[in-house]
This record gives sequence, C-alpha cells and structure tokens, in this order.
Amino acid sequence: MLPEFDEYQGEAVLKHCLPGLLENDQKVRDLHASFQSSAGSAEKRATFQKLFEAVIGEWVRGEISPPGVETWSEFCSRVNSGLVKFLSAGVRGERVAIFTSGGPIAVAMQRAMHLSAERALQVSWMSRNSSWSEFLYSAQRFTLSSFNVHGHLNDPAMMTYR
Repeated sequence: MLPEFDEYQGEAVLKHCLPGLLENDQKVRDLHASFQSSAGSAEKRATFQKLFEAVIGEWVRGEISPPGVETWSEFCSRVNSGLVKFLSAGVRGERVAIFTSGGPIAVAMQRAMHLSAERALQVSWMSRNSSWSEFLYSAQRFTLSSFNVHGHLNDPAMMTYR
C-alpha cells in the first residue's frame, strides 16, 4: 500500500470551503440551491455532482485552499512521487497494477497526455468505478494506451461514477 495513491480530500475541501463560497459566489449559491431543492435520489446525485465539480474546480485552480488540506499541486506531486517510486522498481516487460481512485488516475492521465490541471480534472469525472486504464512506460516515456475500460462489467447497474 502506497499512501501516494490515496484520493484527494474532496470532502474536506467541500466542508471547509462551501460556507464561504455560499456567501461570496453566486454560481455556487445557485448550484447549492438546486441541490437543496432536488427531489429523488437521481436528481440529488446529479445536482450534487455539479456543485462538487464547481467547488473542486476552484480548488484545482488555486482559488480556494482550506487549511490542513493539500493543494492540487501538492496532491499531484504526491501521486507523481508514487508513480516514480512504483515505476522505477519495474523490470523491462513486466506488467504491474495500481488500484486507486479517479484523482490519482487523472494525475496519471495529466502526466501521460500533458494535460492542464483543469483538463485532468475533467478527465477524472469520466472515470467509472472499477474501470481500468493502461499506461506504457519506460525510462524515456509514460504514455496512455487505454482509458476507462469497463468491458469486464456485465451488469449496467455496476457502471457507476461515484
């Protein structure tokens, strides 16, 4: 187990920053109001996701930084440190697996595809639970081979995002 592949603290960002954003950010106020007034679990999930994306987007851009919570940059450094540690121990031709969450996968995508922070965040919203992505690596490169593969899931109910 490598703590470098732990997910970012999205709940802490939301908990610490939402009150201030509700006071100062009309977009967040509107999204929060939609969430509060939504009916049914599907609508609640959809409106919460929009609110969560808006708040985490501000965190990724460095517009909010809750005390005691790593910044996006620190999170990326942590995950990239884990990738370096993990990949440097590899042997030519070896296949290895890392089991992690959407945030660290987004950082790997950012590294492989040279994405901006905001593009990497957008990719993270597309990662399905229990999907897999494949990266090719050597001393000279780290590239994407496949992303978000979920053909092993036979039941459509298992294809979830959160």
